Amino acid sequence: MEFSSITAALTGLSGLATVSNYFFIAACGLLVAMTLAYLWYTIGSARLANNIAVAEAKRRSQARKVKASKTAAVAVAAEGGVTTLVKDDVVMREQADGETPIALNRGIIMVGRAASTLGWFTAFLLFISLLIRAIIEQHAPWSNLFEFSLSFTTALLLCYLIFEARFHERVRAWGLYIGVLSIITVGIAVYLGVTYNMINDSTALIPALQDKPILAIHVATAIFAYALFSVAFGAGVIMLVQGGEGRRFAWLPSAEAADELAYKAVIAGFPLLALTLILGAYWANYAWGHYWSWDPKETSALITWLLYAVYLHARGIRGWRGKRLAWLLTIGFVATLFTYYGVSFFVPSLHSYATPR
Repeated sequence: MEFSSITAALTGLSGLATVSNYFFIAACGLLVAMTLAYLWYTIGSARLANNIAVAEAKRRSQARKVKASKTAAVAVAAEGGVTTLVKDDVVMREQADGETPIALNRGIIMVGRAASTLGWFTAFLLFISLLIRAIIEQHAPWSNLFEFSLSFTTALLLCYLIFEARFHERVRAWGLYIGVLSIITVGIAVYLGVTYNMINDSTALIPALQDKPILAIHVATAIFAYALFSVAFGAGVIMLVQGGEGRRFAWLPSAEAADELAYKAVIAGFPLLALTLILGAYWANYAWGHYWSWDPKETSALITWLLYAVYLHARGIRGWRGKRLAWLLTIGFVATLFTYYGVSFFVPSLHSYATPR
């Protein structure tokens, strides 16, 4: 990301605008640090799981030798070696819903907590930056794709961190994914902001956006729905990595646990997107004189909602599990991205006010 370009954009600004941009730059730095911490946590968890697997293999091999030789001395040595590993290096973190504990060590736990703390600070700084922009512009800070991307990143971090606070190490397994996705969305925001001068653009809203309460609620529900679906997609990836069922990799949640977490995220985002569509219809009637016009943005959002309705039906009524649900989550995420970016960039729409000019 071209942070030098952002710094250059500060030239000529003063007061609150400068403060907002500096909060944003600080948040970008913390976001990178958070992602690196989650990378460290991921690598450490995988290495520890491998070490435990190797130690367990040695224990079984020694146990077979003990059984064959009936030598008590070998039995004592074998038992002592594994006990030392577990006692000195491994902490088995019990999970809230009875999921098989994930083996960690104290160093990995500290790194994970540091990553979470950095995530909370990043979300806070992004929120303050957006709040200052709202004060300056006198409207909610999502009138263009730069502001919308920052708002989405903030919502993504908040949704993920709330899940992590509830489920701890099970959710930290995809903290790296959240960090990388956040860097991508912020990178897009920076590119758009610098290329199209969206960072410093604080012009008045067009007439269609003048109903500020409806705009604020309509877009806010969309942002949080997209964020929750993005969290659910991370769980879907884990389901695919785990083979659809069971636990191929011990340092990741089981496919069944990831499925349950994905369901919780979708069930939270689904009514939010429904509310987005309802408010959008009201807003469309207010701004353009009709509730529904099959505008590409409206249509894409409806298709996305229907895809997640299919997911909920398939899981709850049809009893689908495993890879089929994971692929449904993937398709839903692709539809979410198309609604978010694809329509804005590639399809003419009544919502083109938010696209670069």
